[in-house]
Amino acid sequence: MYAIVTESLNTVIVILFQVIKATWWVVIPVVIFLRIKPLWLTYKGIQYSKTKNWIVLEVTLPPEVEKTPKAMENVLAGLHGVWKSVSARDKWTKGVSVDTFSLELAGIDGELHFYFRCQDNQRQLVESKIYSQYPDAEIHQVQDYITSIPPQLPNKDYEMWAADYILTRDWAYPITTHIEFEDPEQERRLDPLSQFAELVSKMDSGEYMWVQVIIRPVLSEVAGKAQEKINEEVGRKAPKKVGVWAEISSFVKNINNYYMGRELTGRPGAESAEKSDTLKLTPGEQEKVKRMEMKASKVSFSTTIRVLYVARKDVFHKGHIPAVQGFFNQFSSGFNSFKPTSTPSGSLIFFKGTRNFIRRLKLVNAYRGRGLGWLSEPYVLSVEELATIYHYPGRVVTAPFMPRISSRSSEPKRTTKVNHKTYNLKLETYFVRTGFCIFLLCSKF
Repeated sequence: MYAIVTESLNTVIVILFQVIKATWWVVIPVVIFLRIKPLWLTYKGIQYSKTKNWIVLEVTLPPEVEKTPKAMENVLAGLHGVWKSVSARDKWTKGVSVDTFSLELAGIDGELHFYFRCQDNQRQLVESKIYSQYPDAEIHQVQDYITSIPPQLPNKDYEMWAADYILTRDWAYPITTHIEFEDPEQERRLDPLSQFAELVSKMDSGEYMWVQVIIRPVLSEVAGKAQEKINEEVGRKAPKKVGVWAEISSFVKNINNYYMGRELTGRPGAESAEKSDTLKLTPGEQEKVKRMEMKASKVSFSTTIRVLYVARKDVFHKGHIPAVQGFFNQFSSGFNSFKPTSTPSGSLIFFKGTRNFIRRLKLVNAYRGRGLGWLSEPYVLSVEELATIYHYPGRVVTAPFMPRISSRSSEPKRTTKVNHKTYNLKLETYFVRTGFCIFLLCSKF
């Protein structure tokens, strides 16, 4: 028995070796292509991005903002208009892609700033969309704030921590949005940015906590992918693709049934769709499907969220790292949530110091370049979800550490049309009264 097993194993090994020997010239190039494909697209994308003129806009808010995150939804929906179709040839040879934007929260020396990075030729579009919802805000082009830290990190003077935040489940499952932060019974609204603003206020001079939300409009793949996940949740089988021969066979069969007096059959593949209507879902499952359908119905962006914490070694505070995680934990919906990835890890065994140092370098460079999907797979968020993470807070978040406009800017001077007849009459009255007063004074003396 042992000899038979050994002989069979040797035969399998010989056959496998012959197969590899005969097909290696096909298999190996395919494996190499699948490996270098994302690296090539990232490289060409970086080269294409360097040809663009990027600017950073700072948005300064008035003392009070009577707007909810719904206003930022409208801003982002307007920016989705930059979507365009990109050919495969341009994508692979030139790295051409749809325009990206970066929505950024920057805690600098205890103050919270709001930035918007875009291309120079998109500035007018960005400003018009922001002013349409926040007419009292001020927008100025500023120097990129990341130049305030050393070009090489980490180094002997500065310590840093960074991470890409990804979704724990497929992006078709929604996170908690600003609608859930509103309490209609108490007539109040909790702003999720208050946690991040409070964290920034506790920082010392020389500490920097930055969050960037890099977005790119997407269009075609959202509805189809979301519907697949919804079908899985409700147990609905996707309609089978019916071939031409199956259609012809069904047609001939129904003709025969008609002349034989039998019941006609339905179209092939329609049985699964009919059975799906009888499924019963629990209230929780119904809510999940409802939220998934609501997300799929809104305008969406491919997204990468990246966090960078930099500080001098004498003021570097490790307690700020779990505080950032707490900020993202409040978006957990029970259906989906955020988790950090690509972070410096303490669980590495071999070459721990070197590997963590390389990870830090990659994260800092990705933050500088505002790289979408450079270190982690991008995912899709709707405008409702994005506006929950990045928006301009109102009176709910009121603190001295958030720079605001001291007063409303003066409006343009208007030219007033003068009524010359009225003006001349008033002038004559003035001279008559003045002359009468002089006459009285002279008669007295």
